[in-house]
Amino acid sequence: MSKGFTGVLNTTSSMTLWQQVKETAVPIVSYWLWLAFSFAVFAGAVVVADGANLDNLVALAIFLGVTAGAVAMGQLLAFLRVRTWLLIFGGAICWGVYFSVVVGMAMGGAMPEPLIILSVAVLLIGPIAMTGGLWSLETHRALWSTWLPMVYTVGGMLVWMEEQGKVEAWKAGDKLAVWDVVGLAMFVPSVGLFLLFLVTRETHRLATWRRGPMAPLRPTMEERGVSRPRLTLLGFIALGLLTLFVSGASALIAPFLWRTGPGDGGGGGGDPEPQGEYQPPPDMPDIPGLDPRVMEMVQKMVEAGQQAAGSVCTMLSIGLLALLGALIAYRPLKRLLVVKHLKDPYWTMSATQRIDQGWRLVEIALGDAGVFPVPGEDAASLARRAAPVLARLSPVEVHGFDDVAEVADRVRFGLGVSPGDVETVERFSRWVMDTVWERLDDKAQVAAMYRAI
Repeated sequence: MSKGFTGVLNTTSSMTLWQQVKETAVPIVSYWLWLAFSFAVFAGAVVVADGANLDNLVALAIFLGVTAGAVAMGQLLAFLRVRTWLLIFGGAICWGVYFSVVVGMAMGGAMPEPLIILSVAVLLIGPIAMTGGLWSLETHRALWSTWLPMVYTVGGMLVWMEEQGKVEAWKAGDKLAVWDVVGLAMFVPSVGLFLLFLVTRETHRLATWRRGPMAPLRPTMEERGVSRPRLTLLGFIALGLLTLFVSGASALIAPFLWRTGPGDGGGGGGDPEPQGEYQPPPDMPDIPGLDPRVMEMVQKMVEAGQQAAGSVCTMLSIGLLALLGALIAYRPLKRLLVVKHLKDPYWTMSATQRIDQGWRLVEIALGDAGVFPVPGEDAASLARRAAPVLARLSPVEVHGFDDVAEVADRVRFGLGVSPGDVETVERFSRWVMDTVWERLDDKAQVAAMYRAI
């Protein structure tokens, strides 16, 4: 059984087939809403920039049909548990055929324009859309499926910016001039739908995992109300605030990170087209039988895809670096803060809490020395096992270990606190921690820093 997809059509789940389909419908709907909005952004920008002529409408209709059909096919294949590598292999074949067709046309071949547009949509966009549909439902593939809607969103924004002359203003030094009300209306909702899709994917994964065969404790009845994973009203509010924060930060930072290549600037940056016959950009290849407007639109989509891919790679790189930093620094930093709190509390605590904290510090020190407390073990038993270890570490005879253990057990079982107990436990716990730590070699200290406490 494939491990890439969990929940749907899983006969070992405690959910019925209908319940599994309903759970999966939530991320499916959220992904289609985002995709529909992204394509509407791209189509609207193209129509505004190049006009609602028949060629543009036919091309957009073909792209829409191929995108929708390929995404639906990819999601169906996810239900059937088809392996990802099969789609990638098929997509590589489609792209190879597409580039062969382009080379053949550049060498003098001819093909009707509708067939050219159809081949671009099917062979170039189709594999991307199909893998996007597959990954929109596969576990651990959600971020990869976001590439397709990002291509349409970024493509529409670039077309709009060029049409309004924003690129020239950006090149002149006014970086934030690329944004206007329409551009933000394209960008902010797309960010919100992106976050909504990720949240629904996570709630779906949690719901199917809790009812699936790998759950450690499977429920015997249907979960309703607060026990069922879902996005609440407070969650929607938090999601909206996160959308505003992410989109606002991206809108402020992104224009200062963009740069153009040597071939940019040939499109005119929104300058009005000259009267008479349409003049294509000088860097656009001349393919016989293909309308230059359609070729320019495809070229803009490819550029948008490249920029979207670069953004995704940057996000993934930052995420990997953050994860690596967390893996390296989390446990040492946690230990530093916990030990400092156990020695000198950050806030006022009662006498019983201070004694509990002091004994917790003793347990951490003994764990560094290789004596780990057993679940349910009382302090006196731990003291008997640890006394020989402390005696080997310190040339000074350990006095009062049994007394401190007796105080810890007395407080733990609610038998009261005597005068001087807090001072005794604090003094002894710090002595044990310092004694053990100073006598550990470098390797043992590093192991202790990364030990779970």
